[in-house]
Parts: sequence; structure tokens; C-alpha cells
Amino acid sequence: MSQDRTIERQATEAYCPHCFLLIETDVKGAWPPGPQRCPHCKLMIGPGRARPTAEAAPGARGTAAGVVAQQARDADTDGRSVSPDKVRAAIRAVAEKLGSRPERLLMVDYQQRAAKDRNLPSLTEVFAAFGSWKRARRESANTA
Repeated sequence: MSQDRTIERQATEAYCPHCFLLIETDVKGAWPPGPQRCPHCKLMIGPGRARPTAEAAPGARGTAAGVVAQQARDADTDGRSVSPDKVRAAIRAVAEKLGSRPERLLMVDYQQRAAKDRNLPSLTEVFAAFGSWKRARRESANTA
């Protein structure tokens, strides 16, 4: 019982149970307190259903990848554009940090890093520059 109280007082991070992307930092106890939409995949998260880590079973992280990709394709870039060179460099940098090859980097892994690091092009900017995640990865690997 005292262990449960200790866990509730410790601040943790909250990750979406669908796309496993970071939603909130410094949460205490079960999160969210009420139903909430994930800002990344837009799927509903029930009360207390957020995950404390981004760890997921193989294949589970792709659950909402299609939703995230469609959202990025449909988003308005407000006239902002990022050069394809900057996008390729960002994909290579994230892949290297994760110990992956650029052509094998998962979109949700890139999105997780881009959500925390504002210096990385957003997924919307990646889609604006290349039209698809696969093409961006492929070109990042070919020009490495």
C-alpha cells in the first residue's frame, strides 16, 4: 500500500497507449484524469490508461501510425517549408541516435524525437518536402 502512494507522488511521463508518443510530462498518479484525445494520433485515451514509457510490443507502435501520417499529410504548413536537405539530415541524425539505419527508422520514433526537439522538422514538414515517409527515409539513406 505504501508503495502505491509513493508511485502516485512521483512525477512521470504519460505516453499514448495507441501510438506510444509522449503526451504529458510531470504527471502524478493515473493519467489522464478523464477521457482525452491524443494530440498525435487523435484516438481517445480512457481515464488512467496512459503508459509510463514509450516501450511497446513489436508492431504495437504502428497502431496509430496511419492516423499520424494522414494528419501530417493534411496539415497546413502555413507557407513554411523546410529544405529536403534539412529533412534528410534530421532523419539520419535521429536514426543514428537510435542505432538504426535511416531506411529502417520508424515514423513514430522520428515523431517522438521531433515532438521533444523543436530543431527537428515536424512530420508535417517531412511530408511537405517528400510526400511520404518512405520516400523521405529512402532518400535520407541514399544520400548518406
